[in-house]
Amino acid sequence: MLEVQGIHTFYGLSHILFGVSLQVNPGEVVCLLGRNGAGKTTTMRSIIGLTAPARGRILFRDEDVTGQPPYRLARRGIGYVPDDRRIFADLTVAENLEIAERSTNKESGRWDKERVSELFPVLGEKRSRKGGHLSGGEQKMLAIGRALMGNPDLILLDEPMEGLAPLMVRSLEEQILRLKATGLTVLLSEQNVVSAMRISDRSYIIDNGQICYHGTVKELQANEEVRKKYLQV
Repeated sequence: MLEVQGIHTFYGLSHILFGVSLQVNPGEVVCLLGRNGAGKTTTMRSIIGLTAPARGRILFRDEDVTGQPPYRLARRGIGYVPDDRRIFADLTVAENLEIAERSTNKESGRWDKERVSELFPVLGEKRSRKGGHLSGGEQKMLAIGRALMGNPDLILLDEPMEGLAPLMVRSLEEQILRLKATGLTVLLSEQNVVSAMRISDRSYIIDNGQICYHGTVKELQANEEVRKKYLQV
């Protein structure tokens, strides 16, 4: 579904990504792991068009979408949840969801406010509360719910577990697995290695802007040398 082919991304004159390649197949949960500053967020921003790569290609459903603006990628079926959530603090939960709604030709499985509330019941309970008055975990749920309102086929989750209490982390893990069960494809970047490996099928490790390891989660769990070298676990 998604194929990143040797992308090089810069911030000004700073070279951040050096030939990053990865692949996400339909129905998978794939995690991109690495230390803080390793290049995870830049990879996500490159895919969604916020920071277009200078070289390399990004294919979605076998079509070259490199450098296309985020709104076009959203229309193509890619959802994005940034690490800082970016919800509208002055709008209510319901309004945050409404503004992201996108029509779709899907006959079944369409995401709307009612279905998002089934996935995240707290959002239904607090539909009239302003986004800025939600807890950090609730804001993460709202950011994911807002992305789902665009009815994506692929969703990019950047550091979804960051800053959450352990109980909230486990709850969010369950919701991501429920999304996978609906047929949604997920690429997530994460520093919480243990959490990411509980819900992912395959893993990539990025370090200093380069992919240094790729394998199944079971293979990574069995490779203590790689975990200690790149993930410190």
